[in-house]
Amino acid sequence: MIEELLEYNREFVEEKRYESYQAEKYPAKKLAILTCMDARLTTMIPAALGLSNGDAIILKNAGALVHGETGGEMHSLLVAIYELG
Repeated sequence: MIEELLEYNREFVEEKRYESYQAEKYPAKKLAILTCMDARLTTMIPAALGLSNGDAIILKNAGALVHGETGGEMHSLLVAIYELG
């Protein structure tokens, strides 16, 4: 499986397919979203919210839970907010 992924990546880079994903460093909609890491949500969350690549910072964890005010999720959200200005 790793070889298949690497081969796909080589073709992706060679064909410059990454160019359609280029975006600014900071999210255009100044938005941070905490969601579950469920693999089914990878493309569904942006589609359901009308987001394009580069519109939002999307943070994922198990269950989309924030474990207290000093947990890793809160840390990531605060960094995202700080980065958003």
